[in-house]
Amino acid sequence: MTRARGLADAGLLLAFGALVLLLLLWSPAFRAPENIMNIGRGVAILGLAAFAMTFVILLAEIDLSVGAVASASGVVAALALAGGWGWLAVPAALLAGAAFGVLNGLLTVHAAVPSFIATLVSYFIAQGAALTLTGGQTILFEAPTLRAAFATGSVLGLNAALLWLLAAFAVLWWLLARTRFGAHVHAVGGGAGSARMLGLAVDRIRLLVFAGTGALMGLVGLILISRIGNARSDGAVGLEFDAIAAVVIGGTALSGGRGSLPRTALGVLLIGVLNNALAILDVDYNLQQVIKGVLVVLVVLADRWARR
Repeated sequence: MTRARGLADAGLLLAFGALVLLLLLWSPAFRAPENIMNIGRGVAILGLAAFAMTFVILLAEIDLSVGAVASASGVVAALALAGGWGWLAVPAALLAGAAFGVLNGLLTVHAAVPSFIATLVSYFIAQGAALTLTGGQTILFEAPTLRAAFATGSVLGLNAALLWLLAAFAVLWWLLARTRFGAHVHAVGGGAGSARMLGLAVDRIRLLVFAGTGALMGLVGLILISRIGNARSDGAVGLEFDAIAAVVIGGTALSGGRGSLPRTALGVLLIGVLNNALAILDVDYNLQQVIKGVLVVLVVLADRWARR
């Protein structure tokens, strides 16, 4: 199994390298420096969502609300900025996201509602809240310093959004791979019953993961509105599907207990480059979804082969 797992990972890396090489040779628009920066900005939002989703899926759960929660958090931040709150918009967005995460956790853990249903409920609540707050309109604001800190600025040539992604990856990788909490997440995902017998606080771990996912979606909302300079109720809706695809492509088992952030990062890069390439080639949006769906199915089949 270890050898097959290694072959599957190597195959994913080779597939990503071949895709990038083909696009570099074939498309001048793809290799343009501005486009490379666009890919970096795009994967920042997707990457944060996928990293959070990795923790959730490791617990053998799912979160369908991340896109709507990010949108609602961005709306809260934009309204705070438009109302003159300044930097208080940052904790407002993070707390809004965390509140939805706690709701997901309470429904899943204490009300025993399957996470698929619980997070679908949160999706509708977040969407409804965002629509109510915006009245269906775009929220405009002026906050050049905050926008620079989260999206439009750069340090040593690296975009601010990409720096947030790299910082989040470092912290979350350490948390998952080098701490007792990360080991407990793997253990709970591998078997909640066995984890309880070992004395692990299964319910608290699941609640913390959902709450942390919501807070990260607050950060995504901040990056999103900082990048475009306004907020809409549907700004990040649909993000959940690309995030799940990136996690699955990265090899995290939907049954829980097995996965890693570096492999998710590779899945994020593959989805990010694929999205960019399909847009450059002017492929119909609906066909893009078909292509990504086929890719996910192929990766799942390869993963099943590797596990055998």
